[in-house]
This record gives sequence, C-alpha cells and structure tokens, in this order.
Amino acid sequence: MKKNILLTFFLCLSVFFTQAQTRKGGYEKIRAFKIAFLTERLNLTEHEAEKFWPIYNIYDKKMMELHREERRGIKKNIMSSGGLDSLSEKESKEIFDKIKLVAKQQYETKTEFYSKLTKILPYKKILQLEIAEHEFNRKLIGKLKGRNKEYHK
Repeated sequence: MKKNILLTFFLCLSVFFTQAQTRKGGYEKIRAFKIAFLTERLNLTEHEAEKFWPIYNIYDKKMMELHREERRGIKKNIMSSGGLDSLSEKESKEIFDKIKLVAKQQYETKTEFYSKLTKILPYKKILQLEIAEHEFNRKLIGKLKGRNKEYHK
C-alpha cells in the first residue's frame, strides 16, 4: 500500500515537473525536487504526510518571502543610495536594523514551525528533516556551481 502511494506520488510529481518546465521554470523544478528529496528522506507515514505537508508548505513559503524581503530590501536600499561606499552611517544602521528584523522573523517562523511539528512527528524525524534540508541545499548549490563552470568555459 505504501509503495503504491509513493509510486502515485512520484508519478504525479513527474507530471507536475514536466508542466513546470514548460510554464514557469526554475523555482517549480527546484520545489518539485525538494519535495521528492524530503519525501524520500523522511519516510513519512500516510498520516504523518497528511499533516506535515500543509504545515511545511506554509513554513517554506514564509521563509522564502522573508529571504526575498531581506535581499530586495538590502539591495534596493544600497543601490538607491549609490552603492555601499555611498551609504551614510544612518542609512547603514537602517539597513542593518532591517537585516536584524528579518532574522528575528525567520527565527520566530522556524520556532513556530518546529513547535507544530513536535505535535505530529517524532523528534527523530524532525532531525531527519533538518539534515535533509541541509543536504538538499548542498546538492542544489553543487549543481549551480557545476552550471556556472559550464557557462564560463
């Protein structure tokens, strides 16, 4: 039964992946790979998966929004001031305060996420999730580095 569910999931995922390639591209492909990667690593039961994925999707979306806000806010403020060397001390402090605020929001989001997870997953699987996310990010960075080497030849 579990194998059938996984097979169906991966079939749906491959259809989604194919459609994502033709429509929007990069982000959807990465997202699909991440879901497949985490699914494989966590080995969630059907009951756990039912509760885990909605919570994880909300968490992941919020963390991405915060990351984008931080990056855009910093870049926009620095560029509008004429570059890093042109920033006044006051402007630098404002940007730094924004970085700290976003970091605090990321911490709070992650804390809330883990609090919810402890109600549906054993701690061992939560640790597996943390490790799997780091592994996924390392693999993604490795692939991106490999692509960059190809472009610079």
